[in-house]
Amino acid sequence: MAQAFQRVSRHGRSDAPRGWQYSATIDDGLLSGFIHHPSAFPLSYKRLWFNFNKEKNHPSEDEQTIGLCFRSEKYIKPGIKVEISIPLRGEIQTFRGKVVLVRNMNDHFEIGIWLTHEDVHRARVVEQICHIETYLRTKRHQDGPFINDERVAEEWVSKYAAAFPSAG
Repeated sequence: MAQAFQRVSRHGRSDAPRGWQYSATIDDGLLSGFIHHPSAFPLSYKRLWFNFNKEKNHPSEDEQTIGLCFRSEKYIKPGIKVEISIPLRGEIQTFRGKVVLVRNMNDHFEIGIWLTHEDVHRARVVEQICHIETYLRTKRHQDGPFINDERVAEEWVSKYAAAFPSAG
């Protein structure tokens, strides 16, 4: 039975040791492969109690090329399998992964998960939309409500898309 969804917010608690806690195969060089979910976008997670590692679509950690990193109020133990839910444009996007790193940031935890193969490319697109929407909100706040959404999206793509992590 899965636990209830936990809302991830900007404020956290310090109930875990300070610093990085890695699974055995993670090192600082791999952090660049994580997509950082914008904290302004809602995200929730729940623990999965079945082992999806044995499914064909879940790669070993050696094969992984992309992950998702998000803020959490609560400590999540590395090795736990989770399902992430992101409401986006009237639909809930869900992704599965394994927690591979946790970083205590004093007021919250940064949680990094490796995604299943079936979710990697879709998660990348969803995260780009989240980042573009966040950029659009910022531009509306700075430049006013009558900006051209398409032009702002193109601006984000030209400035940031090339640096956005991608699966190999």
